[in-house]
Amino acid sequence: MNDTAWREAGSLIVHKMLGELSYEGFFEPEPASGGWRLRLPDDVTYEFQARRGAFDSWTVTPGTATRQGVPADDPRTLLVDARTVLGLSGLRLADVLAELTATVANEATRLRHAPSVAELSTMDYNLADGKLTGHPRIVVNKGRVGFSLRDRQKYAPESGNPIRLRWFAVHRSYAQFRCVAELDEETLLRQELDAGQLAEFREKADPAEYVFMPVHPWQADEIVGTLYAGELAAGTLIDLGKSQDEYRPHQTVRTLANVSRPARRDVKTAVSVRNTLVYRGLASAATLAAPAVTTWLKQLDAQDPLLSQKYRFELLGEVASVSVRHPLFGALEELPYRFHETLGALWREPLTLTLSEGEQALSFAALPYRDRAGDAVITGLIERSGLTTEDWCARIFDLLLTPLLHWLLRYGVGFCPHGQNLVLIVDDAGRPLRVAIKDFAQGVDLLDEELDCYRLLDPEAEMLRWPAQLLAQSLFSSVFSGQLRFWAEILFDDLGFPRARFWSLVRDVVARYRTENAEVAARFDACRLFASDVERVTLNREHLAGGGFDKVERDDEFDVRWGRVPNPLHAPDPGGAW
Repeated sequence: MNDTAWREAGSLIVHKMLGELSYEGFFEPEPASGGWRLRLPDDVTYEFQARRGAFDSWTVTPGTATRQGVPADDPRTLLVDARTVLGLSGLRLADVLAELTATVANEATRLRHAPSVAELSTMDYNLADGKLTGHPRIVVNKGRVGFSLRDRQKYAPESGNPIRLRWFAVHRSYAQFRCVAELDEETLLRQELDAGQLAEFREKADPAEYVFMPVHPWQADEIVGTLYAGELAAGTLIDLGKSQDEYRPHQTVRTLANVSRPARRDVKTAVSVRNTLVYRGLASAATLAAPAVTTWLKQLDAQDPLLSQKYRFELLGEVASVSVRHPLFGALEELPYRFHETLGALWREPLTLTLSEGEQALSFAALPYRDRAGDAVITGLIERSGLTTEDWCARIFDLLLTPLLHWLLRYGVGFCPHGQNLVLIVDDAGRPLRVAIKDFAQGVDLLDEELDCYRLLDPEAEMLRWPAQLLAQSLFSSVFSGQLRFWAEILFDDLGFPRARFWSLVRDVVARYRTENAEVAARFDACRLFASDVERVTLNREHLAGGGFDKVERDDEFDVRWGRVPNPLHAPDPGGAW
């Protein structure tokens, strides 16, 4: 890292803070000389250029922000200037400042090796995931509280360093294993480990008495080596050694893809660092239920031609899992959730096996990526596709929204379709072909009514239930305001595509689904997708408050909402913003 990268990263985050904290109602900028002025305590003033958009959002023009007339490139200074406005003081202020500093450092590391749009658009999906800017709305999105500088260099996705997992044997009195019907422990281990290494592991522990599982190396050092020191001494937990295969971390840090053997499964591990809103452990109930949820979803998918044939909406299933209950901490229910989520693993079907020759996979989180020349991935895909902007957008909206609406309204299934969980598959010209989705263990909820298809679900898979309007909130939070509002502004800036037309295409897809599926019209209407206004999702309010980090129960409520904003799905904006 150098000063140039540090300031460049800081500038990006300052402009993001001005936009997102204004969107969430923390900041109240006022019009000033063709731009906007933000007055903060102690006569501190920021000025910047910005445009208002859907959901009352703000798109701040890069490089325009100044503080007291000097370019603003230190988000920590902005945080301190605004601390009383943000409700931060004392220990919480210090905590957020430390997390923000780490975020700037990680972003500066990314910028040193930031690929061009052309490079990122054709890069292997698992490699590209380490090049992205992180959560589009949360400003302190790469804090990873618990990681040291050396940890960041070894384990952060921006570092680009491969990782070898550590394998442990856990006595069966503390560990539970689950898998889909087509698998068993023996088959899984033979598929995920070379024969020689598996034989070495079995010399150290008897698989009849122990469950074998991979552990993130940071977790092995920081958590297993401390909280499980007694179990290591007693031999109920045995260190088997490092994996021969190398893995690369996704943006979530705890999910890793096998780069030595790409056909082998992705592994999701417990990593007890705090990033954005929670500690990134693995909840036992959800982890153990994941294979059953995968089985159920794939059963419904296979019998539905719209999902499996017309749209080929790919489900990247979680096919096996292990969860470990600490013999001491696990019995103390009053402890914060992070002490109950210290050891677990999920095996997920790799994206590689779903791709045909000539197909390219991109994370939806990559679409709004801008390189240092100012070019955006989504713009580049459209330009080389041979399609008009309208045709390209209409195609991707259909491929994304129609299956999500079908799952929600036909089967009462609400996914968590944010950018990291969605994958766009395009042809060699950049034309959208289909969409894949992942993260079922903690990312699927159900309606609070009894549907026939729910009877096919394994009773062990206890899932949260929500009224239709709240379950539909996942679409507004994760898709409409979480992704599409950013796309609309990028395409307006880069290609002059009218934002009103952009949102009209979105409304067309949603309205068409209701028209063509009259039998679920009542449930569609209960979701209130076309309501005149919707609750504003305010992830930064939740994060800055910091109240959920040490809860006894992981916060499974929907995102914090504050106030209401116009719904761009309801009707066009007279001013043309949607």
